Amino acid sequence: MTDSLDEHQKPSEIWKLSATLSIVEAALLVLDIEPQGVSEYIENWIDDKKPDGYLAARNALTSAVGRGIIVGELNPVTYKNHHGGIETDHERFDYHTSNVEVASLVNWLSKRGYDCSTFALASDQSIGFRDPNHPRYSAKLAAVVEAWEAYDETSTEPGTPKQHIAKWLRLNAARFGLVGEDGSPMENVIQDLATVVNWATKGGAPKQSSEEPTPF
Repeated sequence: MTDSLDEHQKPSEIWKLSATLSIVEAALLVLDIEPQGVSEYIENWIDDKKPDGYLAARNALTSAVGRGIIVGELNPVTYKNHHGGIETDHERFDYHTSNVEVASLVNWLSKRGYDCSTFALASDQSIGFRDPNHPRYSAKLAAVVEAWEAYDETSTEPGTPKQHIAKWLRLNAARFGLVGEDGSPMENVIQDLATVVNWATKGGAPKQSSEEPTPF
C-alpha cells in the first residue's frame, strides 16, 4: 500500500448495508472513497498525504459524536507500555475503534445539506416523518423513533430500558428542540417520550440498577 491516494476507488454499494461504521470508514465514505485497503493505513500517513478533506470530515464526525448530534462512540487510544501493560491516552481518540451509527450519520448529512452519493439510497429513508421540511414533521415523533433505534441491546450499563432511553433523549435533546430557554433538557418531556418508547412495561424488579441517571 502506498502512503497516499493519488487515485481512489469509488465505494462499493455494499457499504449501504452497514449499520455502524468506524470514524475512519465514515470519513472516507463521506469523501466518496472506498475504505477497504485504505482505512487501516490512512491514520499513519502524514497529513499532507491524506486525501483532501479527510481531516475535516474525520474531525467533524468526531465533534458531532462528542456533542451527541450523531449517535456513536468515541474511544481513547490504548497502547502497550515498556512493561507490556496496557495504558490509555485520554487526550487522543482511536478513530478506528470509535464509531457512528449509519442512520444517525445519514440524518446529520441530510440536515447539513451535504450530498453524499455513498448514502444516496439510505438518504431516501429519511423522507416522510424524518424530514424536517415535511408539512407534518414532528420533532417528538422523530426523537422517539431514533431513541428506539439507538437502543444498545448489548450494553452492560446499569439501568432499565426506560432510563437508558431517557439518557439518550437528554443527550440529544437539542437536536429535537427538547430544551428549555436555559438550554437544559425539558425533563418532563423527556420522561413522557421515554414512556412512549419503553417496551419493558410489565413491572417487577429490574435486572439492573434502577437508579435514575442524573439529568445533564
